[in-house]
Order: sequence, then C-alpha cells, then structure tokens
Amino acid sequence: MPDQITPPKLITVTGTLDVVDAGITDAHNHVWIAPVFGAQKGAPVLDDQTAIEEELIDFRQAGGGTIIDCQPGGCGRDGNVLRDLAKASGVNITASTGFHLKRYYPPGYWLFREEAEKASEYFIQELQEGIEETREGSETVRAGLIKIACEESLDKSPLHLIEAAVAASVETGAGIEVHTERGADAERIAQTMFDFGLTPQKLVLCHVDKLPDFGFHSSMAQEGILLEYDTFYRQKYQPDQNVWSLLERMVGAGYESQVAIATDMAEAEMWSRMGDGPGLTGLITKIIPSMVVIGFEPETIRKLTGENIAQALARPDT
Repeated sequence: MPDQITPPKLITVTGTLDVVDAGITDAHNHVWIAPVFGAQKGAPVLDDQTAIEEELIDFRQAGGGTIIDCQPGGCGRDGNVLRDLAKASGVNITASTGFHLKRYYPPGYWLFREEAEKASEYFIQELQEGIEETREGSETVRAGLIKIACEESLDKSPLHLIEAAVAASVETGAGIEVHTERGADAERIAQTMFDFGLTPQKLVLCHVDKLPDFGFHSSMAQEGILLEYDTFYRQKYQPDQNVWSLLERMVGAGYESQVAIATDMAEAEMWSRMGDGPGLTGLITKIIPSMVVIGFEPETIRKLTGENIAQALARPDT
C-alpha cells in the first residue's frame, strides 16, 4: 500500500492540533510579554498571569478555541508560561519563533548580529525541537509559526533575518506572520520573500487594514497571501469607515479565504481583566455578531475567524 499522507497540523504549546479542531481563532495576539531589561521605554508588558488565565478561560467559555501568540524569543516570550496558561484554560496557544522590532530587545541583541544561515538554524531548531527557554524542562514546547517584523520600509528592516525566516519556512513548512508598519512597503516585502523562495500561501501580512486601500488588498489576495486585520477595537483607525468597509468589500469580491481576523492586544488596557477593553472575548461577542448583522454567511465567518489562519500555519508534523 502507498504511504498515507498525514494532513498538516497546527503546532500548539501542548501538542499538535488538526486544522478542523482549531475552532474560533485569534489570528494574531499576545498572551504573555515579560518585561525586557534594556528595551526602549513603552515596550508592552503582559505579565499578570492570574488575570491572563482568567481571561483565557472567559475566551474558552464564550466559544473560543485557539490564539496565535506572536511574541518571539528574546523580547518577552516565555514558552513555559504559555504552556501553563494553555493547560489551565483549555485554550490552544501557538507560540512563535522569529524576531520582532529591534526596539523591543536589549541593545546589541545577538540575533540581529547573526548571519542568515545561523539565524535560520535557530528558527528551525525552535520549530522542530523546542523553543529555547523550554528545552531544559520535562515538557518542551515547539514554535508553531515564524513571526517577523519589518520597519517602516524594507530598506530599514534586517534583510538577512527575513532571508533566514524564509529559509526556515521552506525547510519546515511553517507559516510566517509579518508585522508591517501600517502596511508600509508590503508589496516589496512580499516580493522579496518570494524571491527568497517563500510560497505565497505561507505568508501572512499583518496590520494591513491600517492601509484600507482595496486595490492593494485585492492585489495581495490574488497572489495567495493571507491578510490579517486587527483594528476593530482601535478607534484612532476609524474601524467603522475603514476595516469594516474594507472587509465587507473583500468578502463581496470573493476574497473571504484570504483574510484572517485578529485583535492584537499587546497593551494590557485592551484586555477586560487588566483594563477596560473588549478583551479576548470581544472576537466572539463583538466582531462575529457584527459579521452576522452585515450578512456574512456562517461558512464565511468560519473562514475569517479560524479556518484561514489555521490552514496557513499548519505544517507537516515531523
């Protein structure tokens, strides 16, 4: 008999997960961010473990399934805490390897000085063997995706680390979520990653709803790129006029498989148990009901709030 092909899995901090079991998924969030000595003033911190656990339970009880955590190593990630929070709450959490903006690290952080080949080896090790801070314990946690961050232009971004991330994706099948500065230079960033060998279906461009240009979004969607929208709670970006209008137009044009919904709550004040924001449950109690009012079909809502991101980040379980 021929070898059976095993479907790709979503890698979480507590094991592997079938794509169909991810459920309602926040495509880009931050569950835990420890303080980083030497990071620039204003770097986000989320370290109230009790409040975070309680809010994760709220999310699960409201119907939530999975959260994609986008805090890579060296700038506040703790895979041991993520694993403990997932176990205590029943929420699936997917951890990241990769790199964030330079200002969130101590000065001279080693990764930004490393050669592309060595950086890629580091990413691959975290994806396949376990993220650094969990390797000495009895329960190793593997990264489930590569998160990278670009500055306001490609020219100001660490090109060697972008190349390293693509090499790690090609080697492992992992998806890459890319922080963009309000969508700036996104076309060049995507094309450069394709030139390095990335498959479009493994690319997620984040925060691009801050640039609500339908022509840009439809062009990226036609390439096969997944577009992550997350300004639903951020009034300064005028969500009613921008992201909601954009989302409705994208769905109407047939691009419901190329958008993933997130909340990106790196600031404690956006949480309900640490601040006065909509919190983790807002995806279920505010965003999804608004989709229903607009008239989105249930299948479309499932794609936007789980299926699309789970498929993009799923990879062979090797």
